[in-house]
Amino acid sequence: MALRIVRAKTLPIGVDLGSSMLKMVQLRMNEGTPELLAAGSADIPPADRSDDSRKRLDVIARNIRSLLKSADFKGPRCVLSIPAGETFVQHLKVPKLPPQDMALAIRNELYGKLPYPVDEAVIRHIVAGDVYGEGESLQEVIAVCASRRQLEGYLDMARRSKLDVTCVNIEPCAIVECFSRMFRRASDAGRTILLLDLGFRSTQVVLSHGSRIVFARNLKIGGEQFDQAVADGMEVAVERGRALRLTIQMETEHADADKVYALMNTPMKSLCDELTQCLRYYESVFRNQSVEHAIFVGGQAFDKRLCQSIAQRLNLPAQVGDPLAGIKRAEGAQDSKLLDHRCTQPHWAVAIGLSLGASIAA
Repeated sequence: MALRIVRAKTLPIGVDLGSSMLKMVQLRMNEGTPELLAAGSADIPPADRSDDSRKRLDVIARNIRSLLKSADFKGPRCVLSIPAGETFVQHLKVPKLPPQDMALAIRNELYGKLPYPVDEAVIRHIVAGDVYGEGESLQEVIAVCASRRQLEGYLDMARRSKLDVTCVNIEPCAIVECFSRMFRRASDAGRTILLLDLGFRSTQVVLSHGSRIVFARNLKIGGEQFDQAVADGMEVAVERGRALRLTIQMETEHADADKVYALMNTPMKSLCDELTQCLRYYESVFRNQSVEHAIFVGGQAFDKRLCQSIAQRLNLPAQVGDPLAGIKRAEGAQDSKLLDHRCTQPHWAVAIGLSLGASIAA
């Protein structure tokens, strides 16, 4: 019998363009097991988080080129995510149509609903499931839109960074793909998981049936609003408010902890009210599949007390997600702080999901 040699498959680099941090991860699949080849990150200083998109893209491009030199990434291929704040997600109910007619029907439904003309949008969609409404069988569709001008700006930035973009993905898909290896059993399709990506400027709300997305929404509340609430209440600069929050997260007993979380109550209530609306919408569409539990990811998920407070208000069991579950360092890969298993690192979920998703799509 011939001996078959199975080579490990190197996946593209996952490039997560966060509002406050750039993260890049490259995995490979070795006999069905994901391994970490390389990883790197770079903070985007507040002064460079400018609304001047050209300036911000120049900063990102420099950081990418630096990471490509300092980390042992294999090749230029990458999967890029568009920042959550620059995508528009809309749930629609449309008749069951052939694929060639579905795109036109979705485009027609989106007229007047986008922050830019429909003709200037790149539109993709996800079929969430079959629903019944208006006396007929319909499909629940998640339309994902991006400005063509902004998308071309990111693609040009990637070219200037010496990256070869093989795919452009969105953060909700990457988050689900990061954890999809947890939902391999047939029975998992009947489980509804709430994935909450608590970011710096926004919160991604994703609901999945196993590894299939059935709901997505971007809420304009994130760590920036919590920092500002603390700063206003303590009458200090916002940088001081942010630093105080970080200190309290690392110290189990801090004298100002209760005061700080009390000051965060207003944005937390606003966030939970919007999350409740999301869950109600989901339950109105999928009436027989209730949400089982929540998984928190993103940079703000390091704040365990914040996550616990949100879970309690939603009355859901919850955990902080571990994107590194089941991932080991590839033989010969450089040492990476990313693989420090002494603590969960939820802010890497998108980058890992972007690289890992290329394996799922293959």
